[in-house]
Amino acid sequence: MNGAEKIKDRILADARALSHKILEDAKLEAQSILASAEKEAFQKVTVMTEQAREEAVLIKQRFAAATGMEDRKKLLKIRQDSVNEAFQAALQRLADLPKDQYGAFLEKILLNTVKDENCEIVFNQRDKERLGDAFVKKANEKLAGQGMKTRLTLAKDALSAAGGFILRYEDMEVNCTLEVLINMARPELESEVAAILLDE
Repeated sequence: MNGAEKIKDRILADARALSHKILEDAKLEAQSILASAEKEAFQKVTVMTEQAREEAVLIKQRFAAATGMEDRKKLLKIRQDSVNEAFQAALQRLADLPKDQYGAFLEKILLNTVKDENCEIVFNQRDKERLGDAFVKKANEKLAGQGMKTRLTLAKDALSAAGGFILRYEDMEVNCTLEVLINMARPELESEVAAILLDE
């Protein structure tokens, strides 16, 4: 083997060794890059998983709050509907009292409300027929007995209310319908009625 061949073989051997080293280095670098990428990907996945977990908790809390709010709204509506029904029933019971009790109830309201001047009393058609002139006559006697000069007369027209009456003076009207009386008492009684109805 001459010198030129030796040099050629040496160059080839060095080239192979260098090529082998470059390949090994490249593999190591690739493994390092891959490990680093896997680590970064794992970290990103961990962060994303944690964010997704936190978001899920927030969504669950918002859903629970919304559900709770809906439940409270439903409960409040049931409560309000029950209270409305109770007051409606009370209104109907008052209107349906026996004639003598109903007349005495209205008379008491009239005597506490009437001003000392002439006026008309307006009933609904039902009360006009069942109380009418007899009620007016009795009320006038009681007013006179109290020293009042008020002269009550029965109005020709009729109310569309469930019951009660309106006192009509020249310049004003005093509304004593059952609806108005119930509505005036309602703010004071509503919480008590709700407590009884819903066992609060």
